[in-house]
Parts: sequence; structure tokens; C-alpha cells
Amino acid sequence: MLGRKLRDVFVTGVALSFILCSPLVGAEEADPPWVPGVVTQESISALEAVQLALEHAPFIRLQEQTSFFLEGVALEFTGQFDSTLLGNLSYDYSQSALTAQEKKGEQQRRESTQETLDSAQSGIESNQAALDEANAAHDVWASGGDHSTVTFSDPLAQAQYDLLVQSYDQAPPDQQPLFEEAMINFFDAIIVDSQAGLDSALERSAEMQDKLDQMGDVPEFSQSFTANLNLMLNKQYRNGIILSPYLDIGGSGFRYKDKGYHEADGGLEIPDSYTTSLGFDVVIPLSQGRGKDATGAYERAAQIDYDASLDALAFSASSGALETLMAYWNLVGAQKALEIQTGSLDVNRRILELTSALIEADELPRAEISRTQATVAQGEAAVAAAARSVLEARIRLAGAIGLEVGGGAIAPLASDDFPMPPTGTENLMLDSPALIPGALDQRLDLRSAKKMEKSGKVLAEAARLNLRRITDLNIGLSYNNLGEDTNVWDGISDSFSGDWAGPSGRIGLTIDWPFANNTQKGRLHQQQAAWQSSQITSGDLERTIALGVTLDTASIEQVIGQAAGFGQAVSSYKEAVDVEIERLQYGTVTVLDTLITQQRALVAELALVSTQAKYAQLLAQLSYDTGRLIVQENGQGSVDANAFTALPGQ
Repeated sequence: MLGRKLRDVFVTGVALSFILCSPLVGAEEADPPWVPGVVTQESISALEAVQLALEHAPFIRLQEQTSFFLEGVALEFTGQFDSTLLGNLSYDYSQSALTAQEKKGEQQRRESTQETLDSAQSGIESNQAALDEANAAHDVWASGGDHSTVTFSDPLAQAQYDLLVQSYDQAPPDQQPLFEEAMINFFDAIIVDSQAGLDSALERSAEMQDKLDQMGDVPEFSQSFTANLNLMLNKQYRNGIILSPYLDIGGSGFRYKDKGYHEADGGLEIPDSYTTSLGFDVVIPLSQGRGKDATGAYERAAQIDYDASLDALAFSASSGALETLMAYWNLVGAQKALEIQTGSLDVNRRILELTSALIEADELPRAEISRTQATVAQGEAAVAAAARSVLEARIRLAGAIGLEVGGGAIAPLASDDFPMPPTGTENLMLDSPALIPGALDQRLDLRSAKKMEKSGKVLAEAARLNLRRITDLNIGLSYNNLGEDTNVWDGISDSFSGDWAGPSGRIGLTIDWPFANNTQKGRLHQQQAAWQSSQITSGDLERTIALGVTLDTASIEQVIGQAAGFGQAVSSYKEAVDVEIERLQYGTVTVLDTLITQQRALVAELALVSTQAKYAQLLAQLSYDTGRLIVQENGQGSVDANAFTALPGQ
């Protein structure tokens, strides 16, 4: 019955220790080192550029490592609540010299045995002498010898003999045979008793001699050992309670060096002792550390931080896409500017050819040639500058995407054209007050900031709760058993079997009450400041998002109007340039007027390209600000070209 109760107590403690809360998502192997992307085709589309950036942009990979790091932090704090097996196995063996008192005791044991041996030896001598005397007396009386020669060493035997001789001498002759028979019986009795005493003394003497031989010399050194096996299953729960079932097995023994176990062998006849203890301890926090809000706060906050980092990682894809699109449309603008500058140079060369022909025909003064040549030279320089701008824009795009350049890899050109601004009243669909709520809901950086705010609140609340001083209730319950044997395994087995002593209980109270409590107050101040900072950050981000959407919509409306105006100007200037060149052929307009018209047409075309680039970039910015640039589904990000080439709702 007691054994069953003991088993139930221990099994209950072990079972409670294995109750685990829901685990975090398991840590995965870190991604391989970042490898830049490689593009071998000459040109790519805007969608391809964004997709490449999502795969290879280094700062996205860095954010992935940040998330991986925070996942590790969350796992580390979860480890506080892991079930932990603690074990300790030790064996101590020592030898030490016996004290003078111990040696004296052992010497006395040997002296006592020697005295017994000496006594046995004396008994041998006395019994042998009595036996010899009785046999001699028997022979004298049996042979009719001289009775006066009979003597005994034992005074009592001598007195009895003298009395029998006296009675014999005084008896009538006819009765003397009776006394002779009595005398012989007296001698036989002495012989029997002496022989028995001699045998006993010989046996005792041999026994004591063997004992002295087995005991040997007085021991000089003692040997002792202590062995312990301690196993404990430690489990802290998120409410602060710590449960620790344990098993302790201990053994100890003491010997004299080079001596046996038994006293006859010079030993102490003290068996080795083995103890076994089964039980569990419970620590219950009554103030600081009580409850999941105080104990599990760091784990919860770390998990929230990890979740926030995943949102930040997803948002980094939007940031990478935006940076790539800005660089892409800048490259498209540079390519178009190069085309315009090249076309303008062709027109200026045509004007130069026409001017030269008119001068040769004496229809224009020769001074006109210098102005035209300067314009052509200026155009050639502008084309070279535009080509350099294209190269710079290609490199910036490659850098934004995370591409490698060289060794067969190139910085690609842009294959897409600008998205065209709407005409008519289509732009009236832009309603920033209607877009702002959706933007606040879709922006993952704001969602991440809100989670960080929640994390700060969890830690601040834990710091507030832990202002309480430490007061812990300690409870213990155990059963104990003892086994004694010279054999190790038998001793340990005995310590598990048999009757257990118990239950034994323990209860205590632990306090740690700092008077000023500045440590906990300081932590509270820090966590409250961090929480308030996260509130400010998320609040300011909301404001910034709303301002950004408002600015984007207003800027897009203005750019649409500018694009329409510059488009009309470009169309008109193209017609004007054609007319001016034709009129120059007929001499009805000056070279200067023609060059000025051509220059104005060039400026208008470049302004239109700049406006178209600005419109494309504003579309990408609006898509980014409203959280539509990268769509997150099931933890995966996807991008639709319509998100950055069309207005919301189109």
C-alpha cells in the first residue's frame, strides 16, 4: 500500500512536469549566404525588375536575418519554460591515518585477545600437569608402589588425596581394598576432568591464535567512500510555479585499509549504507513573478517582436519594389532623353546641312554657319551626357535589384514604356480621404509598429507587476528508504524495497525585500519609456501615411495636368520645327529662328519625359503608401504590374 502511494506521488510529479504550453514555430536552418542576381538579357520589364529585386535585394535578405534572429530570441525566452533534466553523479574516495585514540582501541582489541590466548595456554599447562599427576598416581596405586611419592599440584586435589590416604591407613586390612578402589576412581575422575579441560584449552588457544593472526597488526589507515546520484526534472510554468520531482540515491562506507569486514579479520563489521529518496519540491511565487503576465512577459513580447519582424520583412519587399521602380522609371526617362537628344542632334545636323547649302548659294551670310555648328556641337555633347546618364541609371537599377555586373552579367536596359496619364475626368477617381483608411489597414510597417507597441505594453505591465517584492512559498514532499549491505547492488536494491519512511514534508517562505526597490523601479521606467516610444512611433507613422497619400494624390493630379500641357506643347513644336525648316529652305525665316524653335521643341520633349517619369514614380509611390504594391497571401508576397501602372480602381 505504501509502495503504491509512493509510486503515485512520484508519477504525478513527473507527469505535471511534462505539461508544456504551445511551442513556437520550430527554428529552421538559416538561409544560405546572399548571392547577387545575374541578368544576361539586354533589357527587362518593370515587373521582371521588381521580381528580381524580391529575390536578390540585399536589404530584404538582411531583414530576413533580423526575423531569424528574433525567432531565436523568442525560442530562447521559451526555453525558460522547458522541462529540464538535471543530474549529478559523484563518487568520493578517501584514505586517512588513524588517530592515536583509534589506534589505542585497536591495540586494546588485540591485547584482550592475547590475554585470552595466554589464559588458554595456562589452562593447557595446568590441565596437562594434572593429567600427568593423576596417571602417575594411578600407576603407583595399581602397581602397589610407594604411596608417599604421589603428589598433586592442585591443593584441593592434594587435600582430597591426603584425606583418602589417611582413611586408607586407618582402615582395617579387610576394608582397605574398598579404599583402594575409591582411590582409583578418584584418580580416574581427575584424569577425565583434566583431559576435558586440556581439550577445551587447546581448542580455545587455537581459536585465539587464529583470531590474532587474522586481525594482524594494528591498522594505520582507514578508507571511506561516499557516492551520490541525483536526478531532478525541473519545470517552470508560465504562472510562475516551479515543480521539481527528484530521485536521490546515496551510499557511504568505512573500512580499515587491508582489513576484512568482520572483527575477526580486523574489520569493524559496519555494513555500507544506501539511502533512496523520492519526492518533489514546489516553489509558488506569492508576489513578484506570480501569474503569466509577470513571468511569461518576455516570452510573449519576444513572440510579438518576431511576428512584427515578419510584417517588417513583408514590408521590406514593398520598400525594395519601390526603390526598384524608382530606379527603373528613372532609367526609362534616361533612355527616352537619349532618344530625344539623338533626334534633336539629327535635326540640328539637317539644319547645318541646309544652312551650308544656302550659304554656298549665297542666300545666307557665311556667319550663320558658326551658330549652326555650335548648336550641333552642343547637341553632340548633350547626347554624350544623356548616354552617360543612361549608363548611370542602369547601374543604379542593378544596385537596387541586387544584380551582379561583369563576367557575362550586365546592367540591363528598361523595355517598358511609361504608363500613360489618364485623360479627361479619369483623375477625379483619386480621393485621398477614401484611400487613407485602406492604406492604414494595408500598410504592414504600421501593423509591425502596432505589434511593437503591444510588445512594449506587455513588458511595461510585467515591470509594473514585478514592483512587488519577492515572496515565495516552498513546499516539499518525499519518501525515504534505507538499505545496508556490503554488496553495492544488494544495498541499492534494499534501499528501494521494503518499507518506506514517509511521507516527509517541508514548507518554507523565502523573501527578498529591497527597501528602495530601485532595480524594479528602474526597469519599470525603462519599459514605460520604451512602450511610450513605440506608441509615438506608430502614431507618427499613421500620420505620415495619411500625409503621404494626400500628397501623392495631389501631386498626381498636378502631374496629369502638366503632362497634358507638355504633350500639347511637344506636338505643336514638332509641327513648328517642320514648318521652320521648310521656310528656311525658301529663305523666309532666319537660321536663328529655326534653331530657337528646335531648342524649344527639345526642352518641351525633355519636360514631357520628366513629367511622364514623375507620373510613373508617383503611381509607384501611391501604391506603396496605400499598401497595394506587394500583396501578401499565406505568407507569400506577390506583385501585379497593374498595382504600379494604373490609378487605384482602374
